[in-house]
Amino acid sequence: MITLTYILDKLKAIWQNKQLRNFLVIVLVALLFLKQCNQISNLKREVDQVEETANRNFNNYKAAQDTVRLLELDNGKQAATIKSYEFDIANLEEEQHGLIAKYRGVLDINKDLNKVNALLSADIKIKDSLLAAISVERIDSITDKVTFDRFDDFGHGNTRNLAGSMFVYRDGDNLLYRDAIFSIQQEMSLYAAIEDADGDGQDEIKITTDYPGLIITDIENINLINSKLNQKYEKKAGWSVGLGIGYGINLNNNQVISYGPSLNVGLFWSPKWLRF
Repeated sequence: MITLTYILDKLKAIWQNKQLRNFLVIVLVALLFLKQCNQISNLKREVDQVEETANRNFNNYKAAQDTVRLLELDNGKQAATIKSYEFDIANLEEEQHGLIAKYRGVLDINKDLNKVNALLSADIKIKDSLLAAISVERIDSITDKVTFDRFDDFGHGNTRNLAGSMFVYRDGDNLLYRDAIFSIQQEMSLYAAIEDADGDGQDEIKITTDYPGLIITDIENINLINSKLNQKYEKKAGWSVGLGIGYGINLNNNQVISYGPSLNVGLFWSPKWLRF
């Protein structure tokens, strides 16, 4: 029968073994080193998260102060640009909820913004004038039918098609009209890109088009991230199944305690600072 005295005597014998004692000291130093490295790693991760949040808040402040700017592109065209917002879905504040509420209603987006990466809106105004081809058809002695049309192809999927007609008739010295019909069909192509144009870590959205007379009066772009999902794997204490190799105290089938190298396959528990 194994007694406490027997176990203590074995432990004393193990400690008196110089080679084994040196091995245990090395193991203890290695464990302390791993713990220190883990603390430094955790501190660095926390500093990175704080810095990332501070930069995001500052960039959002700049985006709130920014207005639509016109850029002259190398191809001779103009593009409208504005700084983008970036919100953390896991930590949306009250004013940010209000800012994105309109997108939920219009686009029928799920409440938790699941799988939503970006929100974009643009206000467009068109200032245009044109001359249409006109033809006149005599209907009777007092009535004429006036038709007009105009088709323009501005390229890259931008077109404008205007058509209409009305009846003009004479009533004594008066010239009157009736049944005026006008129709206009427009096709517009918008090109957009999100880039870090200034290299300062803040995205800007840039929009352009080949459609003449089209003015982009306002743009809003919100990039959504989930910092909890994007964080690196965080080590946690827990159980695991694996292969263990070590040197220590062993209990054989004859209930005799010995010390030496061992190879084990089993269930292990480890604190998080020992996981790497």
